[in-house]
Parts: sequence; structure tokens; C-alpha cells
Amino acid sequence: MIMEGLIKEAEEFLGENPAPDVMDAGLIANAQRVEHYEIAAYGAVRTFARMMGHNDMVSLLQQTLDEEGQTDQKLTKLAESGVNQEAERAKNKK
Repeated sequence: MIMEGLIKEAEEFLGENPAPDVMDAGLIANAQRVEHYEIAAYGAVRTFARMMGHNDMVSLLQQTLDEEGQTDQKLTKLAESGVNQEAERAKNKK
């Protein structure tokens, strides 16, 4: 249900037909919201697996959690590499 809400938010954003630079920044922000949701979910499941003694699952879930964290960091770098600044300039031109 939460993921559906995140997708709906992204669709509403795209429906506003933002300028290309604003769209890029918005898509990155929406992708990060999805990543943060996934990080929270995998972190919780990993903790439950650890509590239940399923160490083989803990390792796999930690690997997935690490990958999600790396994706989030890449999105942050992308946003900070100039995408957000370009979006701000495009927004101010209106």
C-alpha cells in the first residue's frame, strides 16, 4: 500500500509536466523515497531474521540492504552533481 502511494506521487508529479531539469530532480527524489522505504523494510526483516536465529537469511538480507544503500548513495551523488542546481535554475526562470 505504501509503495502504491509512492508510485501515485510520482505519477502526479509527472502529470504536472515539469521542465526537463525539474523532472530529472523530481524523478531522483521519487526514486530515493522508494529506496528509503525498501531500506526500512529490509532492515526490519533482517532484524527479525536475526532474532529468530536465521543467520543464513540475515546474510542475504544484509547484502540486499547494502545494495539498496549503495543505490541511495548513487542517487544522492547524481542529484548533488548538478541535477538539483539545474532544476532550481529552471524553476526560477518561470
